[in-house]
Amino acid sequence: MKKRTSAWVLLLVTAGVLLSHLSWEEKDNGHLLMVDGVALDVVGHARDRWTKVTRQCESVSRVGETHDRFSQALAVIQAYSPPASASAQLRSLWSVGDWLLAEVEFNDLLPAVVLLRASQTTWHVQPDAVWSGHTRPWKAAPHIRQYLQQRGYPVPSALYDCFEPQSEAFR
Repeated sequence: MKKRTSAWVLLLVTAGVLLSHLSWEEKDNGHLLMVDGVALDVVGHARDRWTKVTRQCESVSRVGETHDRFSQALAVIQAYSPPASASAQLRSLWSVGDWLLAEVEFNDLLPAVVLLRASQTTWHVQPDAVWSGHTRPWKAAPHIRQYLQQRGYPVPSALYDCFEPQSEAFR
């Protein structure tokens, strides 16, 4: 067999083997690459990588447990929908100006990411800007960012872009 013919045969066999192991599936939230039955969010990984490369986080701060905002946000979330919310534990808290983005775990509720806004005297949960649930098989960060951005609040985009899930529930 000629080398050129062998190269074409090798290319066709390789393509056939790859296509027998790979496929695209359309789901409610987008497309997933299936590799031997395992779902991969290739688009989500690409979006997350692009966000990490282009974001500017100078104005965003991660609020530590010793900061007043941390304890204030925790108290507001724990009081939001008792009794189940009383077990809230903050995994991370991100801040820009009058906005907070809290990553929360509960004993009996699904994990959540909660947007809070400051008023003159206290913080308030923005009720339609709460992500709750697991994201698998989707890549968590871009999926949650997109959901919260679609809520329409005038939040600086850096807050969403710089949010990195810390909870094992989103990994």
